[in-house]
Amino acid sequence: MLQYVDQRDQQRLERVKNNLEVYLQYEPIEQVNELSEAVWLRLLRFSHRVDLTQMPTMIPLVVRRDSRRRPPPLDEFEIRVSLMNAQGEVIYGRPHIKHSMRLSIFENGIEVAQIGYQPLKELTERADIEFSQSQFKMLSLGAVVITLLALILLWPLANHFLTPIRQLTNAMHRLSGGDLSERLNVKRQDELGQLQRDFNHLATTLEAAQKSRNHWIADISHELRTPLTVLSGSIEAMCDEVRPINKQNLQGLQHEVAVLKRLIEDLYQLSLSDVGALQYAMQSLDLAGLVKQNIQQFSAQAQSKSLQINYDNIINQAWVFGDANRLTQLLSNLLKNALDYTDSIDQNGQPGLVKVTLKKQGQAFQLIIEDSSPGVNAKDLSHLSERFFRTEKSRNRRNGGAGLGLAMAHQIVNAHQGTLKFEKSELGGVKVTVDLPVESEK
Repeated sequence: MLQYVDQRDQQRLERVKNNLEVYLQYEPIEQVNELSEAVWLRLLRFSHRVDLTQMPTMIPLVVRRDSRRRPPPLDEFEIRVSLMNAQGEVIYGRPHIKHSMRLSIFENGIEVAQIGYQPLKELTERADIEFSQSQFKMLSLGAVVITLLALILLWPLANHFLTPIRQLTNAMHRLSGGDLSERLNVKRQDELGQLQRDFNHLATTLEAAQKSRNHWIADISHELRTPLTVLSGSIEAMCDEVRPINKQNLQGLQHEVAVLKRLIEDLYQLSLSDVGALQYAMQSLDLAGLVKQNIQQFSAQAQSKSLQINYDNIINQAWVFGDANRLTQLLSNLLKNALDYTDSIDQNGQPGLVKVTLKKQGQAFQLIIEDSSPGVNAKDLSHLSERFFRTEKSRNRRNGGAGLGLAMAHQIVNAHQGTLKFEKSELGGVKVTVDLPVESEK
């Protein structure tokens, strides 16, 4: 309000300056001391409403004196305005007032006088004070009403956003404390709802990882305990002279050591693959030649089990970018797994069959290895590449392996940017499909 009053007074002060300069053009004087106080006061009062630069015809009214009328008292603005000479000495007005603003008055380009002005430090006029008070009351009431409305409107909105955040925070604390069964009830479709769904997915993944780790430790313990138990029992029997120390018994011990060594090596290779430390010497190679070479190596094993290997559907060349040793390991695991779990006589009374196909499918080479009966339940197909997974829990692992071959195969395929999947075969057994990206045309 003080700023408003000060701006209003400055406009009026500017009119006083203009009016005085116009008057001096009409009634030139040599010194400002010659200007009568009555004329100065009339100029002050006229300046409240009249600008002589726009209405020069009003100048005679300023000059004319009317001794019969008593001049009205000075108002609040007029008290704070003083007329001074060019040296700053007060001629009309209160001399003790410290003027913070001075306006120069010029006549014919020469400074002949100054107008001093002291701004208000507080409101003095009753109308201004009452107006300021009424505005303060209205603004205060408006602020209170707006604050209450904001609280009423924002409270449910704040709860709408803060409630799920609190739930998520509490759930995260419980999850970090080890409670992996914690889940959030998702009822929202916005970003917070998506965050809650992501939390549930994270909790589910962590819980599955913990269960997998527990199963992994239990399976490793079981796999290591079996050959160690056989070794310990056999050695103890020989020490007690229950069993003789001969070539046959020593070969049995050697077989158990080989089983244990193979299991430890598989675990080591699989752990290297998990942490990304397994080395791959990538180069351009012919997958078709590699497949045929591995089939030849397993032909003797197939004949010993009276199984047939059909590899007529293999293209002449299939150039991929990969590691020959790791791909050989992949093919060996898949072919060995097919030969180990295929009956010599299928369910139709025909000799057991392992069929190998290699063809180009789009921008990938597709390797298919399928065998005849026995098959695998549909629910078990997606778990075949898991560590230690067996479709027959009672099967002797020393004859069938530790259940790590397909897990290693899955890791090798992923390292070559390929895919591995298991399906039911039309031959009655399992169909394994490996897709590896094409390296280049040779």
